[in-house]
Amino acid sequence: MATILVVDDNEDVAETVSINLKEAGHHAITAPTLHQARQEMQHRGDSFNGAIVDIWMTNGTATDNGLHFAEELSRRSPPIPFVVISGGGPGKTLESVAARADSLGAVAVLFKPFDDDELMAAVKSMLDHHH
Repeated sequence: MATILVVDDNEDVAETVSINLKEAGHHAITAPTLHQARQEMQHRGDSFNGAIVDIWMTNGTATDNGLHFAEELSRRSPPIPFVVISGGGPGKTLESVAARADSLGAVAVLFKPFDDDELMAAVKSMLDHHH
């Protein structure tokens, strides 16, 4: 069983992802804001086996979005593997988001709408990366 942080301001997406994780026997902790996600990392960062991070959050800003949070995960010691999800954003092509996420070391980039199988395949590969 893994503990996974789900960062997404869209309640439906966060819930769908959480349900899938729970059905696979994992423990999901959701954070609707980057602020909350950072608080979770402060309190129990070491207990997370991975994270699923939405890039564009309505409560994020151009200078602080899911990619910045993902970068923080990649800089932790040891780093926390993550999967990026994106529905595109203002003036950003999905390709540029994917390239940036890849450069940060994202295990996978899922574009909304993604299906449960895609999500679980990405989670499996993320957990395989976790040591």
